[in-house]
Amino acid sequence: MEVSLWRELIMELKKRGRNTRESGAFLLGPAEDNVINRFICYDELDPHALQNGIINFSGNGFIPLWKICQEQQLKVKADVHTHPDSWTGQSGTDKDNPMILQAGYIALIVPHYAGVKRQLLNGVGAYEYLGSRRWHAFPAAENIIHLKTKKNGFYRKYIQPIIARFNRKKRL
Repeated sequence: MEVSLWRELIMELKKRGRNTRESGAFLLGPAEDNVINRFICYDELDPHALQNGIINFSGNGFIPLWKICQEQQLKVKADVHTHPDSWTGQSGTDKDNPMILQAGYIALIVPHYAGVKRQLLNGVGAYEYLGSRRWHAFPAAENIIHLKTKKNGFYRKYIQPIIARFNRKKRL
C-alpha cells in the first residue's frame, strides 16, 4: 500500500469520525495480487453506519461494495476502523462480527479516532481472521501491511542518486 494512500485513508477516517466516534473503511486491490490501491469508507456504502458512535454496518452496504468490486475487478483485502484511545485490541463486538467471514481476512484498528499526526502503522492493531470466530493477533501491523513510497519524480531526482552514491561507496 502506498504511504500516500494510507495517509489519505487516515485523514478520511479522522474527518468522518470527527474525533467523537468510530469510522472505518474497506481496503481494496486487484484480485490477483496482494496490492491495496483503494479504500471505500463504510458510510459511503451504508449512510447510517457511523450514526451511533460505534460502527453498525448494514448488510445492505455490501451490495454496492460487491458491485464496485465486480465492475473494477477488485477484491476486499482488509478493513480498518478506529478506536477512541490508544487501545487497539479487538472488542467483543469486533471479534464476534468480522466484516468479511473468510479465513485469512485482515482487520486493522487505528487508535485515537485516527487523530495522531502522521499516523503510520506503529500502534495500529492487526488481526487475521481464522474462521469460527477465532483470530490471530499480530504483534505489529508492520508485519502484515507494508507501506511503500511511490517512485515519483522526487524519488528519482533526490532519493535514487543518494542510494546510488551509497552503493558505489560500499563497493569500493
